[in-house]
Amino acid sequence: MHDLSLLTIIWMVVFVASMVSLKSEGLGNSPAATGIMTSAVLDDIASLALVAILVPMATGEATVSIEGIGLVMGKAIAFFVLVTLIGGWRFPASAGWVARIPLIGNFSLLRLLSMNRGEYTILALLLIAVLMGILSYNFGFHPAIGAYMAGLIVKREYFEFPLDHKADLQTDHHNQAKRIIDNMAFSWIGPVFFVTLGTKLIFEPELIVKVLPLSFLLFVGLFVGQVLSAALAARFTGKFDWASSWMIGFGMLGRAELAFVVMDIAYIEHQIINAEVFYTLMLTTFMLNISVPLTIRWWKSRYGNQTV
Repeated sequence: MHDLSLLTIIWMVVFVASMVSLKSEGLGNSPAATGIMTSAVLDDIASLALVAILVPMATGEATVSIEGIGLVMGKAIAFFVLVTLIGGWRFPASAGWVARIPLIGNFSLLRLLSMNRGEYTILALLLIAVLMGILSYNFGFHPAIGAYMAGLIVKREYFEFPLDHKADLQTDHHNQAKRIIDNMAFSWIGPVFFVTLGTKLIFEPELIVKVLPLSFLLFVGLFVGQVLSAALAARFTGKFDWASSWMIGFGMLGRAELAFVVMDIAYIEHQIINAEVFYTLMLTTFMLNISVPLTIRWWKSRYGNQTV
């Protein structure tokens, strides 16, 4: 079975490098930051869906035929529909005929998270992430897909626990859980994942020099395409002003943990791509991430310190 140690990273950390840069510039609560996070979530969902469909075909687990492609796409659709039903029908408090179903009728995520006045909230959240990861694995997909989707269907309202004690009024269980999960993801589990991935790299100077020109061309193409597409979409679809639209375009340049997970799947686990392609993508990702704080700081003078 795939390594489940990175589930908590993908699940709770819907994170792009741009958010760190925006916060450091005092723009963490700006309209552009909201637009970037919304776009990042949609971008990641689309990427996960493509990974779920393409990886089985690339590894030979599914045949490249009308029937094989249809089967993989059907499984992907069934999985995402099932996750949506769980988030919209099973996690909220049951009502009507659903409440009369034995065993699961009285279940709700709110009751699970509020057990013993929230002392087991973190354990429950991690359990949900792992179970969703196992579910996606049994559908034939990478467990990170299920863990990521679990983070999207856990709502803040599930943390509004019943007030059994006056001290509960002083505890924001959502912020408390977020703080603990962030600490886990950024302080010990996250670094372990990236260090583990890094130990699998062998730096070959000749190979790096060989792929550097192609990496630079790919970086330039992605830079221009990403900024233009995100900025124009924000302006004409999201109705942002031009200053915010360009900020969103620059913010969407960052390639976060999902990019490394996909490369790990393609290169380390299944050897779908060779070393040259892998190093090209790694260098391109590195240059895109470096460009995020530089472009955001440069554009800040034109954007203005628009905090909410």
